[in-house]
Amino acid sequence: MILSIKNQSQQFLYGIIIYTISTMNIKGYLILILCLATSPLLAQNTDETKSEEAFYPHRLTMMMANSHIPAADQANGGKTFFVVPTWGFNYDYWFTRKWAIGLHNDLVLQQYKIEEQGDNKVIERSFPVSMCAMGLFKPANNWTLLAGFGRELEKHESFNMINIGVEYGIELPNEWELSFNFNYENKLEIYDSWIFGIGFSKFLERK
Repeated sequence: MILSIKNQSQQFLYGIIIYTISTMNIKGYLILILCLATSPLLAQNTDETKSEEAFYPHRLTMMMANSHIPAADQANGGKTFFVVPTWGFNYDYWFTRKWAIGLHNDLVLQQYKIEEQGDNKVIERSFPVSMCAMGLFKPANNWTLLAGFGRELEKHESFNMINIGVEYGIELPNEWELSFNFNYENKLEIYDSWIFGIGFSKFLERK
């Protein structure tokens, strides 16, 4: 599937994409995903062309995201809904057009404090890096489900974690893809976070 801007309606959708990238808020993500999922402009008969398309099993992704941490603790000691900028760097290998495994890595670009679940202990986090082994399944065109297990690494204390998510991808020319990502990360009874991100992927052909 190759997208091209052919009319004003498609330009409107791309305008929403640009707005979402610039604002990076939850409301923008939900509006954008709804427009993309229901728009007939993006619906194409891919079943007839898939057999003729080359298969690109390797995918490299860079993601710009915000991590939303409901159990964060600010300098005044009060609980709040904290948002921190995050970069993601992922590699996926697709065995088929529906199944893949991957290594997904996130870097949080900020220092913050969280309150451990079920305890009053405050834990400091300084630019933590998470690494997860992921399984991916594509149940329908454009939609991908993700789940995996890994570890968040940080100089003060590291935690095991579970990562689950959903992705909506839009194919672009020359084996590029634009994706909208929603992930839930649980640091196994320590704290959890929600990640909303926009990814830019490149597919590489099998050699």
